Formats: sequence, structure tokens, C-alpha cells
Amino acid sequence: MNNLKFILIPSSLVAILFYIYSYFLFPEYLDEVPGEFDAINGYKKNAWTSQKSTSDNNYYNYTYKFKDLSNQTHIWKWSAPKKESDEIIKRFGVPPSIYKPYVLSPEVIAKRNKQIKAGYFRAMNNLVIPDYTAIVDASRPLVAGLASLVKKTAKADALSSRETIELLMSFCQDIPYGIPPNNYKNKVISGMFPPPLALNKTWGDCDTKAILFAATYLSLPGTSIALLESPGHVSIGVEGIPGPYDNAVNYGGKKYIFAEPVGPGKHPLGHAVSPYVQVKMVYPIKLKGELIQPKLPVISESISLGNNVILSLKDGNTSIADKVKLFYNHVGQNKTYYELTSRPRKDGTIKYSTEKNIIFLMINEAGYYHYGSYDIRKNSSLDLNFSEGNCIYIKTRPRKKVFLFRRKNGKYSGLQFQADNRGIVRAIMESGEYVASVSQKISGGLKQFNREKKIGITFSL
Repeated sequence: MNNLKFILIPSSLVAILFYIYSYFLFPEYLDEVPGEFDAINGYKKNAWTSQKSTSDNNYYNYTYKFKDLSNQTHIWKWSAPKKESDEIIKRFGVPPSIYKPYVLSPEVIAKRNKQIKAGYFRAMNNLVIPDYTAIVDASRPLVAGLASLVKKTAKADALSSRETIELLMSFCQDIPYGIPPNNYKNKVISGMFPPPLALNKTWGDCDTKAILFAATYLSLPGTSIALLESPGHVSIGVEGIPGPYDNAVNYGGKKYIFAEPVGPGKHPLGHAVSPYVQVKMVYPIKLKGELIQPKLPVISESISLGNNVILSLKDGNTSIADKVKLFYNHVGQNKTYYELTSRPRKDGTIKYSTEKNIIFLMINEAGYYHYGSYDIRKNSSLDLNFSEGNCIYIKTRPRKKVFLFRRKNGKYSGLQFQADNRGIVRAIMESGEYVASVSQKISGGLKQFNREKKIGITFSL
């Protein structure tokens, strides 16, 4: 360790860049920061989520509300032993003196190394950085209640392993975003909270949430992850077999699928925060031993809210749920639509949940179109079949534009479609009178027809 220099990793530039990036990438998700949080750098919060932390003599008690990728609202309540949590919070970080010049003697070096290790930090490449593995190892018993909620919910909802990962990701993504300070209670914490402190504060940034995710996920059986460090960002790599569209990295003969717990955007597993992410460092989390359960029993309670609907999207007997994008809103056709982020289940269907009663669905891409409103209190299962004989089925030239006009109250309103590579347009429309044309004007080469509910219409243009 001769001539070893200890340097605090600067985070101000990282914080500014990530704040700018988050602001432009996720504007639809964000609320204005409440007045009491003005001091938190880069604070952002999804409108639907809430977090509460209280304590008594023995426990920290948490109540977190969040939404998963199917829009299901969950309220999770759990506890963590207060004494053990406070010990980690108190220990985390290193004294500022670590970064000051010192005498190169064995005694001084040994003392400084002990201080670094005691604070869950380590020295690497002339830097003093958080020891991710040590923090995860120490925190696992303190997130036992949270891990139990992941297991309970996964079992109750019959979630696959992938959906279970995305459930925990959604929980972390909905924790408000904020950048911790470099210094906290007379210690250097390098802009990161350990899991107990993050849960108590009810906010955190990318590396804070990544460590919280890691500690919780690695409390589940048969799990393996690595931390992925890119310029200005830390994410998770979940060991597994990547799907055809998953972002992943290879390291040490293993494949790690991108998982982004940071939020506030709701990213599914396999989607990086940015398509331009370049992983510079990979830190596999190698745990030291078996998970030691906390001495005090912990509680956990899960409440799920909303109406569930199962969506089936088919072309003939084949599911197309993974081929088309489905958008929704709850206020009508002319309002902003949001992409449904839930992925198809094993049977090809999509689950969607909402606390609203009416849902407006839209599909608008080459070869496929749909618009409809549904009362999901009455329809818990919606089948959209785009095969010939079940919809408006227009045969034309490949990639050609087609215009469909609906007559209502003596007036026409128009919609534009584009045929797929086979020259087919499939449209599931409400009942009514329609005119189809290859022109934007209702003149020449028209096909006029009446679309009755669930009756297919086939013609050529």
C-alpha cells in the first residue's frame, strides 16, 4: 500500500447529469417536490406512491404504497429490528480524516484500514468506495419483512420468476428519487444510503436503490446478481438467461440481465435506463454465508387494490401480445394515452389492474388498430381477435395508408392506418357506419359498410 492515496469519489457532476437525464426522460411520472423536501437534491416522486416510516422501542415500521408493471396497487406493511438497523446506520461511512494526508507507518495504515472496513467501505484503485457486498450482507436480515412480502405476493398472484423480479423492481422504482449528500452525521457516505437508512428516509438514488434491491432479492432462494456501474449510474444485473430483447452483459462466464430499480420510470426487466448505457465495471455480489434471521420476529402485511382485467390479443389462434403495443387511459379518447408496461404471461394474456372503473384501450401500429372503452367491473376478461372474420379486414398493397371514416350524428371523423408488410389492415371498431378509402378525402374509391359488433368485414382497396 505504499504511496496509496485515498480519494472521495466525486458525485456532484454525476448528480447533475442524472437529474437532467431523469427530468427529460420521465416527465409524465413526476410531481413537484413538496416544500419540506426542498433540501433534497433532485427529488422526484411518482404521483400515486406514498411511503411512511415510524418507530417504537423495538421496531422500525414501514408502510409503502406502489404500483407494479400491470398497474396493480400494492400497500406493503412490514417491520425491521430497530437496534440492528441503527447499528448499521451508525457504522456506515468513514471519518473525513481518511481523506487527509497521513504518515505511512504500519500502525497508521492498519488503523485507517480498520476504519474503512468498519464503515462498510473498501479501498480500490486509490479510491475509497462503499463495499457493496458487505452492505448487502449486513442488511439482508433487516429486510426480511420486505423479502417476505415479495414471496407472499408472488405466491398469491402466481408470478413467474421474471414477474417476481419486476415486482421488486417496481417497489424500488416507486421510492422517491433523491441524491444523498456526501457527508452525513460527521461521516463521509459518498452519496449513498444503506438499506435501513434509505427505508427510514423514504427516498434514495440509483446506487441506494440498487443496494436495497440487492439485499432484498438475495434474501430469496436461488438468486444471484451483480452491480453494473456505468458513467453516472449504478444498476443491477440479474443472473439468468436473457430473452431475445433483453439488455444483458457477460462477465466471468455468466450472463446478467439488466434490472433498473432507480425509477421513477417503470422499466421492465431487461430494459436499460438508456440505450446508450456502457457498463464500465461489474461487481458480483458474493455473500459470505447463510442468511441469519433477526432475533426479533418481524411482521409483514400485503394489501392489493384495484379491479383486474385479463387481456387476450390474438391473430387467429396465435397471441400477438408481445408484437403490438397497447395503450390506455381512463378519461376518454382525446386524452393522453400511456403504454401498458405489463408483459404477456405464459398463456399469452396480459394482466392489467386499475382503481378506476372504465378503461380506454388503443392499438395503433402497422397492420393493427383498435379503440374501445370498457367497464371492467362487468368485463374481467377482454378478447381482441384480429383474425379475418372477426374484425374489419382490409386487403391492400404492402405498407399502404388506408383511411377509415366513421359517420356519427351526420358528421364524419377520420382515422389513418398503415397496412403491414403483407398489405393487411386489421381493425376492431365499435359498431357504426364507416367509409374506407385510400384518400384523406371522402371521394372516389370508397367502401361503405356498417360494422355490427363482433361481425367481421373483409374487402380490398
